[in-house]
Formats: sequence, structure tokens, C-alpha cells
Amino acid sequence: MKKIVLLILLFAVSFAHAQKISVKKSQLFKDKKKHTELVFSEEDGEGGVITLRKYYAGFIRTPKGYYIEHFDSNLKLLSETEVDIDKSFIDGLLVKDGKIHLFEKKMGKESFAVNVLTSDLGKLDFTSSELFSLDKEEIKRYFGVVIGLFFINNGVSQMDGDMMGQLTFSKNKKYMAFNFDIKDKKNEVHRIFVYDDNFNQVFQREFKRDIKDKYFDYEDVSVDDEDGSVYFLGKVFEGESRKRKKKGKANYHYELFKLNEEGQKQVSFNTQDHFVSSLTSLKSGEHLSCVGFYSDRNDNRYKGIVRYDIDPTNLTVSKSSFQPFTEQFIIDKYGKKKEKELRSLRYRGLFMLEGSGDIIFNAEEFFITTHYNMNTGHTYTYYHYNDIISARINADGKLLWARNINKKQTASNPLFNSESYTSTVVGDKVYVFLNGSSKVKKIKNDRIQFKDASAKKYNLYVIEIGMDGNFEYRIVQTNKQLDVPLYVSDGILINNGTEVIFLGRRKKEKQLLKLSL
Repeated sequence: MKKIVLLILLFAVSFAHAQKISVKKSQLFKDKKKHTELVFSEEDGEGGVITLRKYYAGFIRTPKGYYIEHFDSNLKLLSETEVDIDKSFIDGLLVKDGKIHLFEKKMGKESFAVNVLTSDLGKLDFTSSELFSLDKEEIKRYFGVVIGLFFINNGVSQMDGDMMGQLTFSKNKKYMAFNFDIKDKKNEVHRIFVYDDNFNQVFQREFKRDIKDKYFDYEDVSVDDEDGSVYFLGKVFEGESRKRKKKGKANYHYELFKLNEEGQKQVSFNTQDHFVSSLTSLKSGEHLSCVGFYSDRNDNRYKGIVRYDIDPTNLTVSKSSFQPFTEQFIIDKYGKKKEKELRSLRYRGLFMLEGSGDIIFNAEEFFITTHYNMNTGHTYTYYHYNDIISARINADGKLLWARNINKKQTASNPLFNSESYTSTVVGDKVYVFLNGSSKVKKIKNDRIQFKDASAKKYNLYVIEIGMDGNFEYRIVQTNKQLDVPLYVSDGILINNGTEVIFLGRRKKEKQLLKLSL
């Protein structure tokens, strides 16, 4: 009974301490294209924002081009333009010194080029300049067989998600890295190009790991905001086997590479007696960490959070920590203490707090189901966006708190859905923005659950979690205040995460909403 009373008190933190959230909306506008997706947004340096929206057309909704728009601080449209796709796509946005820069990747007959499209803020009249290119022979080495913009190789397993030069910015966009996976049957090979924000090349480097590509899983890349160093994280399977488990233990370890002008360093670390299906790296100031979920059973379950801390200078593991979910978290989720590991979790917002090195770890229960309807003869696919997990783990590897936010939502189209959430961290609070039914459901043991509703009946909620783990929720906009449904899963963080941009859509009608914290 005491635990239940405590839980109620944790929900009922005084709203007098809630952070005020300023809401601004653009006018409703109509696109020629029905389906658009907000892919990039950035502050213009004068209080306004630049947005880049991809539009789709055709029966299978293929990308056809981009709308680029400039709004003032009140989201009044100042200028707009349209860019059609011609064997190309835009993979990044940088606003600096009164100019907008778009990063275009374009395939030609004889070369693959990365171009910078540049315009003054007031004009949206872009000119193109080549940043770098790969010639015909290099294309064969990098991409294998090329069909349009879809790259197919006789061994698909040889190609990672970075085969087209994944673009990664450093935290404050002082540096950018283009990471290419190179076709090589015998080795894992990558070529990385690094530039500063004046588009000067800092270095380019190719590194080779003497292991077959199929036994190496690329995890992620992070770029140091201080000097442009690149940290490349990979998962290495052992014994020339992709079996995840052998003799009751994990059949893999992780390797982190540091690449810069001076050369290359490498560190390996295993998961001890635990299973860690994936990790992601975070770099802020002097802190370099790799975090993820771990299990004591297998790769498909999750018992808690793992953190490795690495010395960025000599690239050695300074400490590691495996922290099981807290009792409070288990009560949040199940209403009582229960010995059970979770399933189907994915990262949806990771933040390292400046100075302290504490990490805020946000994730979501996500899984896919299919159902066959005997009456129609069709198979239907459903995407489930359920509970939200938020946790704080400090620089010493201690799990300070973990909370579970009960949520149950389902969508039939993962490309344009209003489920899931967007999160940010500002000051001493974590903010989670989500859509939900106007009635928050009460579930057993005095808990609540955010439920699905039709898009027209969604309220926009914010959940505020303090640095002590206590949290509250409230409505930011009711469905009557919203002109069109918001696509909260595609929220864009700008101005160091203190502002969030959402796109609202109903057929061809669109609207932007900006929340300022």
C-alpha cells in the first residue's frame, strides 16, 4: 500500500512548478502534394526557422522533391521554394552567417557527388558547388551495382546503412563527417571524409578491419565538436559465426575506433556475462560513453542499462556499469514488483548533460505484427508504439532513476503516423511530447495509460520528468485548439533543444507548430 501511495505522490507533483511552454503556430497552408514529411529544421539566427520538407507522390509514395521554407519568429512565412529530385537527395541542413547550406548527394553517369547548395537567407535562390566526388571506378568499389538511387550488391549483407556516405554533424555543427561503407568481401572497410563548417577538409581516412563484412555490424558514428575526431562504433561477431549466443554467453564484442588527422586508435570491450544487442556512442566535452540495454538471457530481452566510459585521449575503457531497472520502474510498468525482462525496446532520444556527464536515456516499446483477414484475403501490418522508458545514469555508472510511462498506440503506416513521441532535455527537466486520447485511462494499481484515438481527437501532452525522477503530465494543446493533427514522432529540436518544431497535416492542409521551453 505504501508503494502505491508513493506512486500517486510521484504523479502528483505540484503543477505550480511546471515549466511554461510557449506555443506558436503558422497559418494553415496547402501543398500541391498531399504527403510531406518534416526532415530538417534549424534556427535562422534571428529567431526564425528554416524548414525542409520532403514530399512524396505515386501509389507507393516515392520521394519526389523538397519544400524549403523560411518563417519568422512568429512562424509567419517569409519565403519558400521547391527543389525537385533528379537522381539526388538532400541529407543535411546548416545555417550559418546569414546563409543556408543544403547537402545534396547526387548520382551521375560517371561520378557520385556531394554538393553544397547555398543561398542567402532572404532569397532562397540556391547555387551549387561540389564538396567532393567519387569517380566511376571508386563508385564500383563503394557501391557495387547501382540501380537509380538504390544500391544492390550480390551480397547485400556486405552493405551497411552508411553505404551512401552517412552524414553526421558534431553537436554544434562545427564539423561534419561522411562515412562510406566500401565493398570488400574479405574485410570491413570504411572511408570517412571530415569537413569543418567552412567546408574545408579536415581529413579523410580509410580504415580496414581484418574481418569479413558479414561478421561486423556497424552501430554508429559520433563527431567531436572540439577537433572533428570521429568515433566509429561496431559490433564484432566471433568465431566466424553470426550466432549471438554460444555456450550461454554472448558471441560478440564491441570495438570503438577513433580517427583523426594523426591516425587511428582502437579499443575493444566485451559484455562480460551479459547480452547487449546494440550500443550507441555519446560525446560531450571530456566525456565519451557508449550506452544501451543489457540482458542476462538473450539479445531480445532487456534487464537494465549498460554504460561504458572511454578515455577519449588514449581510448581505454575507464569504467563499465550494468544497472538493472529500478524497483520504481517495475512498479510503474506492472503495478507490483515482478521478476521480468522487457522486450522490443528501441532508442528514441539520448542526451548527455553538459558538465556532469550524466546521460538521459529515452526509449520506446516498439514492435510489428501482421494479421491475415480470411474475409478479404489480405495480410495487414500494424506498428505498435507502446510504453516510454526514461532513465538517468550518472558519470559513475549509477542508475539514479528509471521511469516507465504507460502508453498503447497502433498505426498502419510508419511513414506518416502521429504515434510515438519526441523528447528533449532543458535545464533540470526531461520533456516528452506525445499525442493521446482526451481521456487518460486509469489502469490497475492506481496507474495511468495514454491511449490511442482518431487523429482528429488527439490532445498534445507533455510529460515533465525532474532530475529526481518525479514526473507529471499536462495538456499543451487540446484537439479543439489544434487545426490539424500533429506528427509528434517527427519533431525537430532546434536552439539547443529548447524549441521543438512539429508538422501538422490533414490531407493537403499543413501547419507548423513551435514549442518554446
